[in-house]
Amino acid sequence: MVVLATLVVVMLAGCSDGSDSEPSATSAVAEPTSSATAEPENQSQTVEDLLFVIESRIELIRGIESPGPVHHRFVDQAGMQNRLAEEFADPEIVEQLVKESALLKLLGVIPQGSNLTAIYESMLGSQVLGLYDPEKEQLYVLGDDASGADSIDTEAQLTYAHEYVHRLQDARFDLEALEDLATGDDMSFAISALIEGDATTAQTQYMLAKHDLTELAALLESALAAQDELPDAPPFLQTSLEFPYVEGAAFVGILNQMGKSAAIDAVFNDLPKSTEQILHPEKYFDKEEPVILDIPDAAMGDEWTVQAENVMGEFMLKTWLETLGSVEATAAAAGWGGDAYAVFENDSGDFALGVVIAWDTDDDAREFIVSLSEAMGDRDEYLSRSSGLPGVMEAWGGPGGYMVISRVDSGDLGDIVKIAITPDSANSHGLIWTLGTQ
Repeated sequence: MVVLATLVVVMLAGCSDGSDSEPSATSAVAEPTSSATAEPENQSQTVEDLLFVIESRIELIRGIESPGPVHHRFVDQAGMQNRLAEEFADPEIVEQLVKESALLKLLGVIPQGSNLTAIYESMLGSQVLGLYDPEKEQLYVLGDDASGADSIDTEAQLTYAHEYVHRLQDARFDLEALEDLATGDDMSFAISALIEGDATTAQTQYMLAKHDLTELAALLESALAAQDELPDAPPFLQTSLEFPYVEGAAFVGILNQMGKSAAIDAVFNDLPKSTEQILHPEKYFDKEEPVILDIPDAAMGDEWTVQAENVMGEFMLKTWLETLGSVEATAAAAGWGGDAYAVFENDSGDFALGVVIAWDTDDDAREFIVSLSEAMGDRDEYLSRSSGLPGVMEAWGGPGGYMVISRVDSGDLGDIVKIAITPDSANSHGLIWTLGTQ
């Protein structure tokens, strides 16, 4: 889906001076075995010939044998948008987007009156180049194959290579079963980073083996031009869209250097538990798993019910800080130990949010809350409602409501950070008192 970042990485890798410096995450290229019989090079190459070449190379790069023919379709922009519309019409997706919309509006990262589904449809409709449907075992690519192999341009070929990796992953690991193993949204996002990072890394290796720097430079120029024409999108959502491809590729690139396909397969069989493990691979290898926290269903009182509860994770907290304008977001979110959030709703249709976050050290907790406070202080839409104690407890009025942030000693877990966002001061202070007492 996101080709631009991949191309930039490829160009940087290709421009390496060949010194003995540490290789980039995606610069190592698998050496395919001889493919003289599998790669016809003639002017009358058919679509089937071309796709067979791509599939054969990807199978060699990824180390997974062909699971048999895959049902594929090349579609135009309207066809891809129709396919995406089918996804958004799925009742499970509809319910998920309702919950996500409430959370993101409380955090103030999308406009309060916006339609999240419409935002996603606009973003993805202009950025998705291909997709693989594991339920139907179908592969879709934005492109034209009506005039034969010559009409399938480089971008479509690279997209096919990426999506074909998903076909191989599905055959070996069952992608739907992998998603079912996620214990929360943060782990699900980490699994997506593994899946997309694997496909992006293999796609990058294919690019480097198949195309020279001149061809890649032309493709990059085209991708940059297309980027300028993309519709505006909330930065939080754009960064979230890119995460599985960019950070996932960096994570898988390390695995590739360690042991190529065998090392990648091992992680598919022992999944990452958090986005923290993707952002800090050493924490995956050290098996540093998230602390499990909980927020009482009755935390907001009898008039409120829980609309959604889940885990934010390090990546989401980091991206929230970045969206607020924090220049210390990466460092401030590092040291995350685990969290829980709950979105509450009352009969009037009001929403409230409670978050409790555990940290590796007390210093990590303080660094996060100070960075959050400073970021809000620099934005006009956040107004201080209480001088409080900086780094300990403060209150702000913001797009999502009345926000109280607090850092307290929880005992066994050390300092934790609590965040409450509700329609008014009384509810926010009441919720902040209740959080972390379970």
